[in-house]
Amino acid sequence: MRRILFISVILALTNYSFSQSENNCSGGSFEIIKPFLGTWEEYTITDNGEKFMGTLESKIDLKGCVISQRFVSKDSNFSYLSFGYVEPSSNIWEETYVFSNGSISKYEWMVDGDDVLQRRIGGTRKIEYMHQLRLTNINKDSYDAIEEHSYDGEKTWEKKELTRIIKVK
Repeated sequence: MRRILFISVILALTNYSFSQSENNCSGGSFEIIKPFLGTWEEYTITDNGEKFMGTLESKIDLKGCVISQRFVSKDSNFSYLSFGYVEPSSNIWEETYVFSNGSISKYEWMVDGDDVLQRRIGGTRKIEYMHQLRLTNINKDSYDAIEEHSYDGEKTWEKKELTRIIKVK
């Protein structure tokens, strides 16, 4: 009976301390993702104009501590789910994507002037270059994502594809 009482007291104190703990998921690195939250439509930009690619939902969960994203292509043949958090040891957002083809990629979010970068730091598919998305022209209703590759250890970056992301809600 003492053991049950002791365990009950420990559980109660643990739950109390978690419920009373301060929300440390605001300010600093936690602010980077806020402009990208919402429901968006993605368009690939080519010389021939814009082509609708699919819908992206980005939301913050757990009192601002976790970002989750879901993309579904217009024909539903491609999709991904992701979740991200600020890594305590580096204070950098890390996000893991799981794609509908079974592959996984991991990215870090960082600020570069007025832009935000999502730089690939690992994944199941091996690539012979550095890969990043440059999120630029960021405002409350839209932003652009430029896919960039570096073949020389990040000295120079080649632009590969431009996507315009427009907020729908």
